[in-house]
Amino acid sequence: MIKKFLLLTILSLSSLWAQGINQPIIIEKNKLPELDSLKAYVYIEEDGQKKQEKNFQFIQFSKIIEDNNIAVTAGREPEYIFYKYKVSEKFSVLELCARCNIKYDTIVTLNSLASKDDVIEGKTLIIPTVQGLFIPLDKGQTAIEVLLQENYKNQNLTKSILYYKIEERSFVFLQGLRLTPTERAFFLDSSLMLPLAEDTFYVSSEFGKRKNPLSGQIKDHNGIDLAAQEGTPVYAVKDGDVAYTVNDDPTFGNYIILSHDLGKQTSVYAHLSKIFVDQYQHIKKGTVIGLVGHTGMATGDHLHFEIRKGGKAMNPREKLDF
Repeated sequence: MIKKFLLLTILSLSSLWAQGINQPIIIEKNKLPELDSLKAYVYIEEDGQKKQEKNFQFIQFSKIIEDNNIAVTAGREPEYIFYKYKVSEKFSVLELCARCNIKYDTIVTLNSLASKDDVIEGKTLIIPTVQGLFIPLDKGQTAIEVLLQENYKNQNLTKSILYYKIEERSFVFLQGLRLTPTERAFFLDSSLMLPLAEDTFYVSSEFGKRKNPLSGQIKDHNGIDLAAQEGTPVYAVKDGDVAYTVNDDPTFGNYIILSHDLGKQTSVYAHLSKIFVDQYQHIKKGTVIGLVGHTGMATGDHLHFEIRKGGKAMNPREKLDF
């Protein structure tokens, strides 16, 4: 169902936008002017001593952005200039956008960044000089892209809309627009909440190697066990889609797998006494998805909870404060 929805959305966007757009403007990253630093002053070494001097390239870049902001406010056409920057300085996504004086909506949609916590150090980003939203025509790669495609699929576009081809991807550029509150929430709120209320559980078994309480064998324990009374509400730790709901599994009993960030991360909730969600259902963070139980291979009431990234089990303590 999810894949079918994405395909229909992409076809709808392509059809609607093709009616109002001519040939794309091709942006080749390797041919863009490169920013060495996002600082107005840099230090150079001369005769064994460090000397401060103006970073004229960054000052010129900043002046172009300032002039473009003034032009747009006055109703004039801005200069559509792009730069590239290999992130060598210790910037978060939001710090980088602030340093460039470009709203994060613009930079994150152009560079397909999924979250404010994305690690950008070492990445080469494309930095535009005009504010707006870049919406891809191909399959959305992040939750924000999917939301943008859905929200703008019926947009009445005209020939004045800019159409770019960048790094093998095609984008429509909607000048001056920003992310909606919902889209912004997906980008800014990347944190996970606890699957059980703080005062309802204790950690009964940690992630890693352990002796199986039933077989006595030493095995990998790919999650963390949270002992809680049967019937304790279990919460979705993040917005996502229900990938699977399984009943009466010999090991996990009744369990749920939620898919987050278009499948890049999953969360697992096992040994439930009840399941309250259905497969393919979209779930908001904090939704009660089931109740603690001891179904399957369990010695007592508890929630077996896992976090997986790219299919690999992670220690939940690295993502959550237990």
